[in-house]
Amino acid sequence: MGKMKISFLRNDNPYVPLFSIGISVILLVADYFAGPFIQFPITYLVPISLASWYSGRHWGLTFAITLPLVRLFFNIALWTIPWTFVEATINCIIRITVFSLLAILIDRTASQSRELTQEVEILSGLLPICSFCKKIRDDKQQWQPIESYISKRSEASFSHGLCPDCAEKHYGKYLRKKS
Repeated sequence: MGKMKISFLRNDNPYVPLFSIGISVILLVADYFAGPFIQFPITYLVPISLASWYSGRHWGLTFAITLPLVRLFFNIALWTIPWTFVEATINCIIRITVFSLLAILIDRTASQSRELTQEVEILSGLLPICSFCKKIRDDKQQWQPIESYISKRSEASFSHGLCPDCAEKHYGKYLRKKS
C-alpha cells in the first residue's frame, strides 16, 4: 500500500496561500475576541509555516509581517490597553523579527527537501525480471534491458565488465591458452 498524501497541500497548488489567509483570518478573529490580555501569537506559526513551506519565502514573510501588524492595530485602535504605544510597537517588532526568521528557515528547509527529493530516485518494490536474459518488465508490460530500465529511473549509468566467474565460464579455454 502506498503512502497517503494530502492532495490539497502541494507545492504546485495555487490555493495554498488562500488556505493560509483563511487560517489567518480565523486566528485574528479569535485573537480579537480574546482581547488584549490573552496573547497567543504562537498560533500565527501555523499560517506562516504553511505559506513558507508550500508557497515560498515571499508568502511566509507576508504573513510574518502582516499578522503582528494587525495585532498592533488591535492594540492601538480597538482595545484599551494598559501598556504604552512604544511597548506594543516593540512587541510587534520582536514578533515580526522572529516570525520572519522562521519563515526564511522553513522556506530554506522546504527548498532543500524539494532538491533532495528531485535528486533521489529510488527503485522500490518487486521488479519482474527474466530468469535468463535479465530484462525487466515495466508497468506497460514491455521487457527492457536492465541497464535501460534503471537508467531511465535514476541517475545511474552503466559500464560493462566481466566478472572472474563469467570470464572462466565463457572464455576459460582462451584464458588458459595464454598462460
